[in-house]
Amino acid sequence: MKHASEVSASAGLSAESASAVRRLAQLSIQARDCTPACCASTVTLRLTDGMNRTVSTHPDIDALASFEEETGEGPDVDASASSASVWSRDLVTDTRWSRFRYYALGMGLRTFRALAVHGDGMTVVIGLAGYRAGALPASVEPPVRALAEECLDGLVRDHGFASVTAEVDQLKGALATRALVDRATGMVMRALDCDADEAFEILRSISQGTNRKLNQIAQELVDTDSQVLARRLRGIGRRASRAARGGAPRFP
Repeated sequence: MKHASEVSASAGLSAESASAVRRLAQLSIQARDCTPACCASTVTLRLTDGMNRTVSTHPDIDALASFEEETGEGPDVDASASSASVWSRDLVTDTRWSRFRYYALGMGLRTFRALAVHGDGMTVVIGLAGYRAGALPASVEPPVRALAEECLDGLVRDHGFASVTAEVDQLKGALATRALVDRATGMVMRALDCDADEAFEILRSISQGTNRKLNQIAQELVDTDSQVLARRLRGIGRRASRAARGGAPRFP
């Protein structure tokens, strides 16, 4: 029996997708192992953004799945577009997919069954392959479909958790930036004896005039020696009036 570490997977996936690949790898192994006549299986995750991730239990079947994606024909492709399973009892007599059929028969494969489950903008497609004609009847489908539905539920949970985590990280970053800008604004207020709106406008003008982000300007102010900062801010204050006439104060 192959383990997840032995399962081939598409390269170049993001960190978020790594969790999905582990789930798909586990599903491909479980689907093969619970289907007695299955010699190899593939699992493909299709997303609404057009991205697909495929794993398989054997390099040869992985190459066949890639060929199916490239040509757009085969049982997996048909199953992904339907809620019904797709079965090829014997590729010797089944002529639905000429190129796929030629490739698969060259590998000694005779029978295929593919099914898909859909949900939350995702589709999980399982492809089962066998050496003997008629070896993958409809009776093998219920446990495989149950496994696919469980996998899809896990993918939906992972996706939701990743989205929430990203939002929290963005909020933390925004709060940190706000605190930094507030601190720099207070320093400008004390140095130039101006109110908060005037101080913030000076920072904003420096940001625009130097084509740098506001938090970068604020960080540089906070990191500057107090005496040097006072001199620089006084110079900025003298140039602030010019900024109102069309220029922009710069932070030297």
